[in-house]
Amino acid sequence: MAESHDNVDRIDIDGLEQSAKIPRGATHASDSDRRFIMVWFRCCHQYGRLSRNAAATRYEGRCPRCGGNVSAGIGPGGSARRIFEAR
Repeated sequence: MAESHDNVDRIDIDGLEQSAKIPRGATHASDSDRRFIMVWFRCCHQYGRLSRNAAATRYEGRCPRCGGNVSAGIGPGGSARRIFEAR
């Protein structure tokens, strides 16, 4: 059975428009200051993390190999998923 890939859970690299919005309360770490989401960077076939910014409005980070910028907005009605794909 082929796996379905939904564009809602993809994040674009280098400032291209992204469609994933992460709910404000989503966390994987016990410390609220260390909230993050996991990202599979297709560009370099690497996993990495996006950390929440100081204003708690976006998750931001870079590809661990090529340094491409990635960010995802935080807001109501977003995804409860913790792992995303950056293309």
